Amino acid sequence: MRNILLLLVMFTSQAISLAQMPTEKQIQAIDKYMAPNRKKVTELLEADKTGQYKTYKADLKAISAASDAAARNELIAKLERDHHAFIKNAYNKVVVNHEEQRREVARILGHNNFVFGEFADIQIEVLAPSAVLPLRFDAELNCPLEVTDKSDNSILAADCVAGVSDCALGCTALSEVAGGCRSKASVGDNFELPGSGVFTSIKVTTQTDISYEGIAMAVGGYSQSNVKFGIRFKAPGVDKVVMTKEVMALAPVVWLSRIKGEQDNYVASATFTGSFNSGTVITVQSHTEAFSLSLPVVSVPSFADTSTSNIDSIRIVGSN
Repeated sequence: MRNILLLLVMFTSQAISLAQMPTEKQIQAIDKYMAPNRKKVTELLEADKTGQYKTYKADLKAISAASDAAARNELIAKLERDHHAFIKNAYNKVVVNHEEQRREVARILGHNNFVFGEFADIQIEVLAPSAVLPLRFDAELNCPLEVTDKSDNSILAADCVAGVSDCALGCTALSEVAGGCRSKASVGDNFELPGSGVFTSIKVTTQTDISYEGIAMAVGGYSQSNVKFGIRFKAPGVDKVVMTKEVMALAPVVWLSRIKGEQDNYVASATFTGSFNSGTVITVQSHTEAFSLSLPVVSVPSFADTSTSNIDSIRIVGSN
């Protein structure tokens, strides 16, 4: 598949705004609100004399350590068969009022745009409005895209990996006991702005295939999994990332919260403003991030994975 970088010079551009993921303060508020129920459920489970709770925790850890998606799916199905009724029985004994919980989470977040699971697990997705690829172009660069960046930030018992190639990138974040980690990856190319004069607005549009999976698991503690996709723009004195798709899973009480998806020909767009002189070399890149967090020490791992491949195009529209 041919992958292209297109430069378009136009006189209008439209900014796209993206709703925000929960702030750290909001996540802390949700965790604080759920903590009493989590404590009660955990105490009931810890009192189990049959050994099933011990097996349940081991099965959760096996899910996060699975080598591929098929193995994880099999282990999740096994968890459902073997332990759902056991966990549900303990959860129901706490007399949880789900409607009250949902209303409080909505109050904290300021909206109802989330999925609320049977164990108070939460999934949130924010997505920029659909973008349309520009129909004209002035220049074209073929794959390989030569500017790549990757980084990871592991804390304590965590395993973060970021990988890039000429036209693909991916990140994995596995957070074990009392730790968190984030991995980031970008791939794209440099381009010298043409003509003479100053550009005040540069719109970058990418078309890629994307896939992601995240699993947050709570055993006596809070767990979180995030995946992000977006566009990175670099110019002299500027290094900015705009996220165009973010998905989050929270497990604040017990059980697991899962996010999973894929999309071919996903189109993302972001506009960067400033003063960019003709002749300036800019860098435009497709960008992805994975983040996982488990707290406290008794938690089992959380997991996040992203993949961007088949980068069909990175297009630039400049206006002044």
